[in-house]
Amino acid sequence: MEISAELILNLTIIVLVAFAAVVQRITGLGFAMVLAPFLVVFLGPHDGVMLTNFLALVAPVLMLGFIWKHIQWRRALWIGAVATVTIPFCGWAAALSPPGPLYIVVASLVLVGLSLTVVLSRATAVPDSRTARVLAGIGTGAGAVTAGVGGPAMTVYSVLTRWDVVTFAATLQPIWIVVSCASLATKWGFSEDGLPGLPWWVWLSCAVMIVAGLLVGTVLQKRIPHEIVRRTVIGMAFAGAVLALITGISTTTG
Repeated sequence: MEISAELILNLTIIVLVAFAAVVQRITGLGFAMVLAPFLVVFLGPHDGVMLTNFLALVAPVLMLGFIWKHIQWRRALWIGAVATVTIPFCGWAAALSPPGPLYIVVASLVLVGLSLTVVLSRATAVPDSRTARVLAGIGTGAGAVTAGVGGPAMTVYSVLTRWDVVTFAATLQPIWIVVSCASLATKWGFSEDGLPGLPWWVWLSCAVMIVAGLLVGTVLQKRIPHEIVRRTVIGMAFAGAVLALITGISTTTG
């Protein structure tokens, strides 16, 4: 039996969603950072970012019951509010951008964010402040609506301020919910982009894989060293970003 390219593409998306959900449960982030670079290549920049934003909304909603007591609401409010204000401006710019540059933006955001995280992890800790939260919110909102990735900005902020991993992972979830809702609304409003026309079984499979991934992540959370998880996420994101960057350059240069 011949296997079509479309079937392989859809199955690849489902596998990536499952892996991203496991990582999201263990670390609190990584869902969009893993998905976005690949989805913008598979589906195009607009559909890829829309699907990333939508799925990045579902996963943290399902996680809330696991991590509610560890959420630091003051931090979540500051960062979420600033990100929400930032999103419409960046969404308008993204709606006017041709596909090629958006590929490059996605790749560059992930590569720069991850590289900074690796370098800054060895730097002196920076005290948490309103300025740091505002900058994190701006970076998160801009990254989410233009490229579907708000994680790099939050990762840099958490590394610099030495944010405790448990409360960091928990507090990110309401932030992702707010950011994803604002990003989806903005992109629908400015560019009238809709969700990609995937087959019904792909949507159902993605939902099942998110739930399954969160459950698996819950089991693995206390068994896998966070350093191993962090390196895996960085490696996957780097690979996807390089792929998106190559595609963006080739698309832009024709």
